[in-house]
Amino acid sequence: MKINDFSLVRLRNEEHFQFFTSFRDLVLVFTALALKIEVLFTLFLAAYANELTSLDIIRKNVISDDLVEADDERDSVFRGMCDAVKSALNHFNAEVRAAAKHLQVVLDTYGNLAIKPYDAETGGLNSLINDFRTTYAADVATVGLTGWVTELAAKNKAFDDLKNNRYTDEASKTILRMKEERVKTDAIYHQLVERLNALIVVEGEAEYAGFVTELNKRIEGYDNTVSIRRAKGKKSGDAPAETN
Repeated sequence: MKINDFSLVRLRNEEHFQFFTSFRDLVLVFTALALKIEVLFTLFLAAYANELTSLDIIRKNVISDDLVEADDERDSVFRGMCDAVKSALNHFNAEVRAAAKHLQVVLDTYGNLAIKPYDAETGGLNSLINDFRTTYAADVATVGLTGWVTELAAKNKAFDDLKNNRYTDEASKTILRMKEERVKTDAIYHQLVERLNALIVVEGEAEYAGFVTELNKRIEGYDNTVSIRRAKGKKSGDAPAETN
């Protein structure tokens, strides 16, 4: 028995905060003392409070809503494209596998652009898209990513246009703060999970079975939500490819 892996970066801001609210409440029921995570949980509560503050600012700032949504959309397409390349690494066709390996090297070089600050992400995506449309255009076509690249370019431009034309620097900083706080909360949560999984191995499942079972149910629920959204995103991303 162990706590299931879960990609927190795929959650939208509200979902991210609600997941951690559920996690916090579950720990309070079973108690951090009994779970032997008092120190880390104290750090988690501080990070959680900072994330709540950032989210409250976003909620009060109506003009930022569209910007958050536009950022979520380009992040979703970027991650979907990365998943498509990863999947192609196991393709039955050797040419597709070879092309996917080339593209994976490029993606590894750029790293996870979805967690970058706004301007860094926009610039990074523009550079990646240019690489995929020029130097690696043949590989992109072989893997069948043309539609994904087109969609990513459109989402990235839509975000940048929205930010430049309609929002103040202060509004942008508000959302950036939320992204930064999420990374901090995620890091502490991963430490908590590692500690709990280690304690289960050392001390046995009995003391942790109830907590882990309940947490894994919550993880499964959020994972299903993300999977449904990703499936819709892939369907949308594949559509342009049919016209090429």
